[in-house]
Amino acid sequence: MELDVVQVFIISVLVLLPLLYELSGTFKYYAKMWLFYAILMIGSLLIIVLGLHRWRDPENAKLICWILSYTSKLFGIRAEIRGSENLRHDKPCIVVANHQSSLDLFGMYMNGVWPERCVPLAKKELRMVPFYGWVAWLTGAIFIDRLNTETAKGTIEGTVKILRDQNLKIWVFPEGTRNHDAGLLPFKKGAFHLAITAQVPICPVVFSSYSEFYSKKEKRFGTGKFTVTILPPIMTDGKTSEDVAELTEQIRKQMLNVYNESSMQRLESNGVN
Repeated sequence: MELDVVQVFIISVLVLLPLLYELSGTFKYYAKMWLFYAILMIGSLLIIVLGLHRWRDPENAKLICWILSYTSKLFGIRAEIRGSENLRHDKPCIVVANHQSSLDLFGMYMNGVWPERCVPLAKKELRMVPFYGWVAWLTGAIFIDRLNTETAKGTIEGTVKILRDQNLKIWVFPEGTRNHDAGLLPFKKGAFHLAITAQVPICPVVFSSYSEFYSKKEKRFGTGKFTVTILPPIMTDGKTSEDVAELTEQIRKQMLNVYNESSMQRLESNGVN
């Protein structure tokens, strides 16, 4: 009798879960987010195993690209990439991108976007975060205490040395946090201080809105397409710390214009007025 109750419970769950998935958008949102993070954790373990022989090597990022390319197909998320040639060079630079959600990983590590010898810039506290921090460390991520003001001079100079000595591209989210609303948050100036100190180009990358298929506020996670626009490099030759504020705002405005334009084009392509 007890066994029958267990069997009925299991069968009921197996029947109800697919129904909930189809009938409840909120349930579908949480189910897909859970699956997304579960895949990231499993993928991280795989990357750690396969990449251990290449400690702190940016080449390990190719493993992330491989895993996320299959994951994006599984979730039915595609991207149109524009301007990929703008990151196809072997010189150091600072890559700045807008930050909407953890789904940015799909755009970052897509073939044609993530450049050779590129590493992310991350807060020092993230180094010990299970899975993500370990993989970031394995791929050569640069962990910092702070990179927001002139008082971080020592941190900036140390990062510049790594950038030059290892011929790296460094990926930075200048908003400093995820922005779940439309548009771009104000930019922190650290990435621009870094680029000017190193006298290397800044390469802006813009992800269009994910509103076609994703909304944290509305608890919506479907399938769809977004646009990744890689803008031409912006030179910093001859610029000084006095130019940081103007350069920061100039690039933010340029990226915001591209964000608005590419997001509107996506809506229009889906027949939304």
